[in-house]
Amino acid sequence: MAGPGIRAWHFSEELSKHFPTTLIAQFEGAAGVQWKSRDARDAMRDASVLIGQPARGFRRMRPDQRIVFDLFDPVLLELREMYGSHPSLRQRLHFLAEQMRLQRALNQGDLLICATPNQRELYESARERLIEVPFGAESVGAGSPAGTRPAEGPAATPMIVWGGGTWEWLDPKTAVEAVVRANRDGTPCHLLFLGRSRPNRALIDRRRESRFELLLASGTPYVSANDEWVPYRDRLSWLRRSKIAMMLHRSTAEARYSIRTRLFDAIAAATPVIATEEGFAAELVAQHGLGLVVPPSDPVAVTAAIERLLRDDVFHAECVSNLERVRPRFGWGVVVEPLVERLKKWQQQN
Repeated sequence: MAGPGIRAWHFSEELSKHFPTTLIAQFEGAAGVQWKSRDARDAMRDASVLIGQPARGFRRMRPDQRIVFDLFDPVLLELREMYGSHPSLRQRLHFLAEQMRLQRALNQGDLLICATPNQRELYESARERLIEVPFGAESVGAGSPAGTRPAEGPAATPMIVWGGGTWEWLDPKTAVEAVVRANRDGTPCHLLFLGRSRPNRALIDRRRESRFELLLASGTPYVSANDEWVPYRDRLSWLRRSKIAMMLHRSTAEARYSIRTRLFDAIAAATPVIATEEGFAAELVAQHGLGLVVPPSDPVAVTAAIERLLRDDVFHAECVSNLERVRPRFGWGVVVEPLVERLKKWQQQN
């Protein structure tokens, strides 16, 4: 699942402990109500409070309903990077539509949610209706017993995991270059991309796929990608088998305002992180000693970070300990508390 789906899933799980809650989403094989179905329309009409991102079809269904917009994903900044300096007409129309949805959320939302202190800057005009709910981390590593790591044999090559996508604002190229350099300098390691494409084949961007295949080829034999999308329930078991979680981005406006959702998988799995400086994730890694922070687009610095984490067992163990220490702070039940408290106040007013 992508970040918005993960967030909706865990929000609904935590809110259901306090209120009758229905999750409406587009998915297969899971508990909930399918988006755009009759059941979804009925559930949205009957709800006292609607919570979601500013998306097509997400709107107040009755005058007396309250509506909460989750603005944790800086979509407009992402689209600017995705579409570049010469967007097509279709891309310009898409950007305009998202801009209008965001403005509608700012105008109509009874409550707005951001994820980081920096994101408050984006919604200054609505600060009185704004609460901060960061991303969450699961309390134990799914797919692997808490507090354990799979043993590595003497011939095993340490694994580095890239857990997220390869979007235009991210920097997988520097990751590949650094891993190749580390191996050539005598530090064996292997970079694994957990998936090579979206699980929804209808949404695949063929040009991005082609660029990714070329990137993988440039890193052979030190870089690979899983053939199939890793199911959400299995992704932490992959991280727990790895020595490093890598999340690199380019120097863009998106970097300052993103929360980097895959950081919280690394926290859940207690896997030390290499992150690019700037933004919430880098600040958290640096402040709490969760790994190493590197300058943007600097393969030499990333190589040095890889070598330190793989060669310095004491430092690596300190990072693991720090990740385990901060994990309770980002439990989903903890981070959702500001939203729960606001909903309880509304409930008392009714």
